[in-house]
Amino acid sequence: MSLKAEVRGMATAGMLAFAMVLLLVSVPRGIPGVDLLQSLRFHIAALGVPLVAVLLVTGGRWRALVVVVLMLASVGQGLVPILDGYQRRDAVTGDVLARLKVISFNVLTGNLKGRAAADYIIGQAPDIAVVMETPGIEAYLDDIAKVLPYRVGCERRRTCDLTIFSRVPIEEPQMLLMPPFQRERLAVAHVSFEGVPLTVVGAHLSKPYFDEAAWMELQSVHAVLNGIEGRVLVSGDFNAAAWSDEIAQFSQGADLVPPPWHPGTWPVRLGALGVPIDNMFTRGSILIDAIDSPADSFGSNHRALRAEVSLRAGS
Repeated sequence: MSLKAEVRGMATAGMLAFAMVLLLVSVPRGIPGVDLLQSLRFHIAALGVPLVAVLLVTGGRWRALVVVVLMLASVGQGLVPILDGYQRRDAVTGDVLARLKVISFNVLTGNLKGRAAADYIIGQAPDIAVVMETPGIEAYLDDIAKVLPYRVGCERRRTCDLTIFSRVPIEEPQMLLMPPFQRERLAVAHVSFEGVPLTVVGAHLSKPYFDEAAWMELQSVHAVLNGIEGRVLVSGDFNAAAWSDEIAQFSQGADLVPPPWHPGTWPVRLGALGVPIDNMFTRGSILIDAIDSPADSFGSNHRALRAEVSLRAGS
C-alpha cells in the first residue's frame, strides 16, 4: 500500500469523526453540554479545512467534497440565528436621546490581579458595569464607588456573585435567586439617563453541561423580561454563544436585539478568535452601536465587553 493511500485512509477516518462531531453540533437539545459544542460550531467547522487539503492532495476528491458540504451546512445553520438577530436590529429606529458606555465583565472569583481588573473598570468610567464573580474585586468596591456610586448586589460575601454598578441612582433594585442552584446571579436595575428610562438586567448562567440548569435559568431571565416594559439592556456571562440553540431561542423569544458583532471573550488565549460566551442584548428603543473586547483580561479567565449604547426615541 502506498503512503498516499495510507494517508488518504487516515484522512477518511478523520472525515467520519468530523462528520459525527458536526452531527452532534447540529442536533438540537437533549444532549448535556451540546450548547458548548454549538458555541464552538465555527471553530469546529474550520478544522475541516486541513482535512479537505489532505484529502485533495491524496486523491480523495469526492471525500473532500463531502467535508466541504458538511462544513458549509454547519456554518449555514449557525448563521441563521445571527441573521435573524440582525433583522431585529434593522427594526430599531428613532432619534438618539442619550449615549451610554457599558461594561460587562466576569472578573473571576479569586482573581490574582483583582487590583488591575478593578482599575480597568474605574479607568473606563462607564455609565453601567455588569460584573460577574464580584469577589474577585471585592476588596476594591470602595474605589469603584468613587466612579460608580450606586450598585445592586454583593451585599454579603458568602452569596456574592453578580453586581450591577451605575453612575446614576438605581430605582427599585432587585437581586433574584435563579433556580435550580438558587444563586444571586440575576439582578435588575431601573435607571434614568438624561431623563430617559432604562432597565438593566444582569445574568450569570451556569455552564451548559450541568444538565438542564442553564435552560431553567434562561426561563427565569425570560420571566423577568416579560414583566418589564420599555428599554431593556440584558448583559452577562451566558456561558454559551448567541448562535447556540438555547441562547438563540431565548433571544428570539424575548425579542432581544444583538450587538453589531459578537467579540470573543473565552478562552482568553485565543484573543479575538475566542468564543463569545459573554453576551449583551437590548430590547425596545435602545441599540448597541459598537462593542469590542480589550486584549488584556486583567487576570480573569474571560475578556470584558465594552459597548457604546444609544437610548432612542420611542417606547
